[in-house]
Parts: sequence; structure tokens; C-alpha cells
Amino acid sequence: MHHPRRGSAVVRLVEACRPLTARVVADPEPSGPPSPLRTAKVAWADIAPGATHHLVLQDDVTPCPDFARQLTAAVAERPDDALALYTNWNSPHNSYLVRCAAVAGQSWAPLGHHEWVPTLGLVLPADAARRLAAYLAAFPDDLRDDDELVVRFCAQEGRPVTATVPHLLEHGSGPSVAGNGAHGPRHATVPAGASPPPPSHWRRPGPRTFPPRTGAPHEAYAVELRDSRCSFRLLRPEAGEPLEHPFGWDWADWAQLVGVDPARVRRDLAGLERGEPLRGPVLAETAAAAWLLGYDVARTDWPAPPGPVRTGDRSEALKSWIRSGLAPDDRMALDPQASRALAREAEKALDLGLRAGSSAAGIRSSAGTGTSPRTGDSTDAEDFDDTESRARSTRSHRAGHTVPPAVRDAVADLAVREAAVLANPALAAPRTQVLVRPCPACGTRPDESVLRSLRSRHTANGALTYRPVGRETPDPDLAVERAPVGGRSAVLELLACERPTTRGLTALAHGAGDHPPTLYRTRGAALLRLRQSDRAPSPDDLPELAAREADWWDSAAWTRARGTGILPVSCTAADSRPGPSSFVACPAADSPMWRQLADLYRTVRLDTVERKL
Repeated sequence: MHHPRRGSAVVRLVEACRPLTARVVADPEPSGPPSPLRTAKVAWADIAPGATHHLVLQDDVTPCPDFARQLTAAVAERPDDALALYTNWNSPHNSYLVRCAAVAGQSWAPLGHHEWVPTLGLVLPADAARRLAAYLAAFPDDLRDDDELVVRFCAQEGRPVTATVPHLLEHGSGPSVAGNGAHGPRHATVPAGASPPPPSHWRRPGPRTFPPRTGAPHEAYAVELRDSRCSFRLLRPEAGEPLEHPFGWDWADWAQLVGVDPARVRRDLAGLERGEPLRGPVLAETAAAAWLLGYDVARTDWPAPPGPVRTGDRSEALKSWIRSGLAPDDRMALDPQASRALAREAEKALDLGLRAGSSAAGIRSSAGTGTSPRTGDSTDAEDFDDTESRARSTRSHRAGHTVPPAVRDAVADLAVREAAVLANPALAAPRTQVLVRPCPACGTRPDESVLRSLRSRHTANGALTYRPVGRETPDPDLAVERAPVGGRSAVLELLACERPTTRGLTALAHGAGDHPPTLYRTRGAALLRLRQSDRAPSPDDLPELAAREADWWDSAAWTRARGTGILPVSCTAADSRPGPSSFVACPAADSPMWRQLADLYRTVRLDTVERKL
């Protein structure tokens, strides 16, 4: 598939395919709107007479050395599959499946039908290619994306989609002519590089579908490293949640959803090197992702690799994860030496996760226990009866006799409301201006380092912008004139000591009304305003906080009074060590009672979310 704007690059691609004969299929309307589908229709129909298989390449790929022999050997082993020669290093789910296969020492990564088929280089049996060409011809060119239609075709045919490990193609670095420039750099998840495997590598069998996991309540999930933050991506098509969204479930809060004890992760990672410049979230989040990958591989029923394992594939899988998963500012701050050190620490964390997962899988196997995916409750907050959940979790914390019942009930109410919001399908966040205020309780100010962290790691795909404000700045209501205009928008007041969670930013979308902007405060900011002083927040204020939050959030959108709502989600403390979020993240809210309330909150919240997913 060739676009004239790519010039002579296609000549080098044709040469790299020899001794296979490659034919150039030009975009039939190169001056028209970008549409890979337009050219794909022609390319999939242009099948050589007598061919058993048909390969379609896009013209911005670079084949590995000895490409023709590698390809022929791979197709001979998987003649009936839709064979992908490339996956993008940060695709929502496929890239993680490929990394799992690489760490498990496999030659093949089953991709399934839940994400678009990577069509940068795809092989189909010739008869299937003809049927695909006819299938694509029925759709208008302005649908643009051929990969979404190819996965629908493969699903209808029941055809396995499999990626080669390593990949036989690398993506070019030039500008996109298909309108994908906003996706950032695109590279292979596990590139073969200059040393592709011997042809015998492709004669190794492997699973046709992703193997089952042991002890994973949610079978369909991926570990994600994005903007220097590690989270879980739960596949929830039945809930109407889109595949590609930036609101993963933060690992330190939600590891239990995939059968992992987050405290075990923190213990294992505590001994990793923490010298400059590897301290803070860059190392902590990267190491957590690697640990969780290793744990997942170890408890997955991968077949034992028949023959030597390419350890370089595992290293490449981690390196591409780091390069694609760090926030741009974090990536640029690492010199080559620091980048190599981070990769070494990720390898150590991966090994720790592999050992922990092997141990856990062995214990479950000997005990004869098993788990299955959970389904059930509606994701609408108003349809969920939380009485039993709240009562059970509150009773389990009766040991805290010093906590007044009204405070306990308020904490449970806050936890249930957050759980209801988070379990809703993730929607695109409205354009939101975040006013970052100094915290009068702990003294944290919105200096350049605070703003850099927020702007790098907490943007929800660019929906959030941050600006510092002083304590004397008026209420957010007066910031409306500076808020984004057109479409849904919001203004959020955030304390400089708070960091939004990845999943928590979904609340911005679920609370935003049709008449912008919607005005919010975090719970920490709202709680300090209730005190109207610089003193640390007190648990005695929680009943009033819960009541005010309920008055606004639990009412129908069209009946909400003009004013500022309280964003009903937790935050993490700025630059804190890896750990769960807190419904009041200010460091000044740290006492035995606050810690007891935080434990109660997390128990109620987790119990409620588990019931709803």
C-alpha cells in the first residue's frame, strides 16, 4: 500500500522483500482525505495467480534482515491464521499480549478479536484475502480505518489472529499520511532488530488463543504503562466501555481486581535501586509494571518453550515498554546511562514477579482452587443497592471504637459513591482547566516541579491543563471566563499536595453537564474550605463533607444548583512512595484515626467495585 508522498521509500521496501515479488498498489485517490481503507480495498484484491497466501504491507515499514525466509517459515507453521508481522508498542491490549508471549519464551502471540488487527503487515490465506477484499468493498472510504474492519471480518470467520514474536517489521519514523500523527512515535513491541531468529524458531508450536490464568478474577485485562504510571486495563465491552481510553485502574489501588496483593508488590520492589535519577514515580511505576507482567506470565498456562528461548526478545519487550510508557518529560530526563539502569531494574522486577507468580500458582494448584470472571450488577449508581456492602464493611471495622458512628457512616458513604463512579464505563474527559492551589495545611505550593509532574503524568490524553493560583484567588466560579469554550468543559480546584488517580479522572466526564463549564473541587480542597482555617483537616468534618457531596452529586444533572460540586474520588499524595490513594490525600491528614478511616474506606470501596464489575 503506497502513497505518493512517501516517495522512493517503496523501492527499498520492494527490494527488502526479495526473492518474493512485491507489487506496489498506489492510493487510488492520493489527494483525497486520508483513508487507509481506500487503498486496502485495492491491495487485498490484488492477489497473484496461484498464490496460497497474500501479504499486504504498508509502505512505511522496514522488514528485518532475511525477511523472505523468515516470513516463509512463519507462514508454513501458521498457514490458517491471520498472521500479524507487527504490533504497535503502546496499543491498548495487543502490545501487552505480545509482551506476555515474549517473556514466556513463545514464538507466537495470540491476539484475539477484541482489538483492531494490526495491518501494517498482515498475511492471510489467499481465499480469505479474496473474501476480505469483498467484505471491505461494501464500506465507504470515509470510514478510514481498515484495521477495525479486518478484526470484524476475522471474528465473523472465526479466524485466529496471531503475531510473530519477534516482529518481522519495524515502523518507519516519518510523518503519518493516514492522520495518525497524534498517536506519537510508533514502533514494534518486540522488534527482531538486526539479528532475527533462525527459521527453526518458527517451527515451534504455540497456543491458538491466550492461555487461561490461575487466580485472576478478571481474565481479560492488560497491564499498562502510560505517562509514567502503571495501571490495569480491564476489557469491559459489555459495559459499553471503549477499548482505547486513558483511564486505567491504578495498580496500587486495584491489584486485587486481578488477583494480586499490592502489598506483596511493594515489598518485593522495596529493595530496588533508588539513586538519582531513578527515584520517585519513574522507577516505582516502571518496576510495578514489570513485576505485574512477570506475575501474570507465571500464573498463565503457557506451554513450555520447545528449545532455546530468545532472552533478547524479553529484553526488547521491556525496553519498548519503557520507551513508549514514560511521560515525554521523564523520558527526555533520562540520559543513556540512566535508561540502561532503568531497564536493568525492570528486568529485576520482572524476575521478582515471575517468582511470586510461580509460587502463587503452585499454591492455588495444590489447593485445587480456581476463579472465574465476575459479571453482574449494572454500572449505574442509582441502580446499585449499596446497603449490604456498606453494612458488611462497616461491621468489619467495629474495632475502631474511638471513631464516632456518624464519621464511620460518612466514610462508607464517600467510598460507595467513588466506587459507583469508577465502575461506570470510562468516557472521554471534558476539557478541564485545573487550578492548583497552595495547601494551607501542609504548606505544599504549586511550584514548577509540582506543575511539571501534573502536566506530564495527569492530562487524560491532553484534556487537562494546569495553572497555579494563589490562596487569595477567588473561587473557581470566577474562573469561568478563562475556562475552555465549546462542548463540555470543567474547572477543577486541586491542592498542590494532591495528584489525581488515573481512573479517578473519569468522574470529570460523568459529572459534567451539557451547559459548560462544570465546577469541581477535590475532596481535600472542599474539606479545608469547610474548616475555613489553615489547620489540618479533622475527621469530625467528614459527615458534612459527605452530605455536601451527596447534595450535588446524587441529584439529577438538570436539578443541580449552580455552584461547585465535589469530585467524589480519591487522590494520591504528591511524590509519595508507591501506595494506595486516599480519600483525603493531604499529608497533614495523618494520624491513627485517619489511617483507620482510610482502611475502612478502601475496604468498602473495593467491596463495592468488585460487586459491580
